[in-house]
Amino acid sequence: MMKSLLIFPVVLWLSACVLLPDPFSVGFTAHTDIEKGLNSFNAADYPRALEYLSEPAQNGDMDAQYIVGMTYLYGLAGVKNSYAAQKWLTLAAQSGQRAAQEQLAFFYQNELTPLYNPIDSYYWFSVIIGDHPEYREKMQNMEWTLRSRGLLATAQSMPKPIEKRYKGIDYNSLFPLR
Repeated sequence: MMKSLLIFPVVLWLSACVLLPDPFSVGFTAHTDIEKGLNSFNAADYPRALEYLSEPAQNGDMDAQYIVGMTYLYGLAGVKNSYAAQKWLTLAAQSGQRAAQEQLAFFYQNELTPLYNPIDSYYWFSVIIGDHPEYREKMQNMEWTLRSRGLLATAQSMPKPIEKRYKGIDYNSLFPLR
């Protein structure tokens, strides 16, 4: 009897913990444009995400630049614009945003796009190869393409890749690499 009296408060306390809401998720409201933009993007409200993230992207936020670039690349807000995607992804990638660097390696590799650029594709593959050794064959294919066109020396003389790399927001697993 005494044991059951001691166990009852413990069981009651544990059941109350299960029924209480998570204190970290209750009442969370996005305050910054980045938070609002991410919430909109995650809720598939891409036009609103673009609205919230455009200013932070213009102010140099590399995650905002990456998401704006992805939005234009895939036409998520209704308008597909490869040139705007190239601009925003390049800005993010040059700042060290890893997911943007990966997107650009594949973006420039696609011969069917108006922005096909084997030199830049080779460059971005050389940047990401440390994190993604599975892309070594793709880089070697780009090397062969450049060698056959007499452009390998030009590609290899480009400035060394950015040392500072930032693993921030990454939606590449949601969208096929081009």
